[in-house]
Amino acid sequence: MAVSYISHRNKQVLFIEYKECKTVQDTLKVLDEIKAEFFKTSGVWLTLHDFSGGYGSTEFMKRANQYAKEYYNTRPSKNAAIGVSGMKKVLLQGYNMVVKDKVLPFGTLEEALDYLTK
Repeated sequence: MAVSYISHRNKQVLFIEYKECKTVQDTLKVLDEIKAEFFKTSGVWLTLHDFSGGYGSTEFMKRANQYAKEYYNTRPSKNAAIGVSGMKKVLLQGYNMVVKDKVLPFGTLEEALDYLTK
């Protein structure tokens, strides 16, 4: 499953993995899973994206930007990412231009979790 939760320091962090995404359709399904989780929760939203080995596309970015504007910007969130390099770094910078609460890249899972839960 691409979307799950990690408990860290007594907080729940939505963990999103893109490693199984090999097509544009795969990535769009993950975005829909994220949106569904967003509506199941309330309060500050903690998310950790693992882009390691994942597939990126302009279609993915268009949908992510749309969801950010329509939904995610409506409440506070704290966001982190790992596995961000090369073109993924450029795509993340573009995404961060439209979101209220930026996604910060980290080198390790532990660093990202510590940031999200402090």
